[in-house]
Amino acid sequence: MKRTFSFCLPMVLLFGAAVFAGDDVNRAFQEARRAICRGEIDTATDLLEKALEQWPKEAKLLGLRGVVRIRKSDYLGGAADIKAAIALTPGDAGRDYQATTKVQLSVAALQHGRKQVAAMLRDRPTMAHFAAETQFLQDWAARKFAGEDFGEPIDWDPTPPLHSDAEHLAPAPGMNAAILLAEESPDGPQEGKPRSFEELWAGAVYELHNVAFARRFVKLHEEADEGRVSKEEFVAGILKYELLAAQQTRAFYVQVYLPWAEKKRLPTNPTLWFCDWWDTPDTVLSSFTDKSGYPWRPYGREHDWATVHRYWRSAEYQQSLKLLKQMSIEEGYEDEASDVWYWIGRCYLKLNQPQEAVEAFSEAIRWEPHNADAYRARGEAYQLLGQKERASADLKKAEELEEEN
Repeated sequence: MKRTFSFCLPMVLLFGAAVFAGDDVNRAFQEARRAICRGEIDTATDLLEKALEQWPKEAKLLGLRGVVRIRKSDYLGGAADIKAAIALTPGDAGRDYQATTKVQLSVAALQHGRKQVAAMLRDRPTMAHFAAETQFLQDWAARKFAGEDFGEPIDWDPTPPLHSDAEHLAPAPGMNAAILLAEESPDGPQEGKPRSFEELWAGAVYELHNVAFARRFVKLHEEADEGRVSKEEFVAGILKYELLAAQQTRAFYVQVYLPWAEKKRLPTNPTLWFCDWWDTPDTVLSSFTDKSGYPWRPYGREHDWATVHRYWRSAEYQQSLKLLKQMSIEEGYEDEASDVWYWIGRCYLKLNQPQEAVEAFSEAIRWEPHNADAYRARGEAYQLLGQKERASADLKKAEELEEEN
């Protein structure tokens, strides 16, 4: 599941009392956060101190001041601010969070957990950088892999995530739930660069919290498949559980990781641990207005696909086609364009419009030249048009591509 957030939005920074007119806490918070994103830590500090003079009990302002204090190497002051912010945030999952629990785990479960950690460190060797000094991280992760929170074993999967720098997979028949970590940054200014020790461990800690909600994510997907939740309800539901996992990860940071970093005098980036994210479950969706970014991508698109297939199962091909055409013009989904056009073509076939189907399948092939399904379907459309040679060529191409795979 998605865990990185793009908060560094371009905006002219406003100075002076006008920034804090009335009770505009959110504006003060956003201005300070943008200053942090630009690396202007002193500016962010000044903005937050002025804001806190007016709103000394605002959790998000305290939490963000904790971020700037840590960035200025005041780890104890930063931890105090973040802990105070957690205590002030309604429903924060970090309030009663305990990094270690008294849950009894079987010998077999613990063996499984330690085996997964060993494989994770082997596949992501940067995570083993401090070796025995971070045995506390490895032991914590082993208990999570053993099923301490989830109640079932969790696997390490070395496959690179599809949509972000860290994701998890829900359990399936014959398969455990699993977490995945990207070894390199998948996008943004650091795209293609190796991820650091802290980045990788922050991702692992987050997903080992997040995967504990896997059954709830599955339930939301089932409700979407059945048409029982709107896109907004679906995205909000996913985001709610991801927020809870982020809050647990933030609590882990101030309880476990930050004290170790302070003792070692290591630099640390609290934004990796969600210390600049202070929404509540009831308000979290309102913070994400860009429909082309997280969480609408990928979760809004997941709801779209569930709706497309529900229409298809109900033989409502016109409705399916209408939504697919809308999906085809949305920005940011180029990696799904071939699938979208393939299904547009299938709808046209069901609607007895083979020429339009040919055009759609051709577009699918343009986006993905090795799409065997699109070649096969276009061959079928050509057959309906009586174009036997083109049909034969496409069907042959589909067989060749299938053999290659």
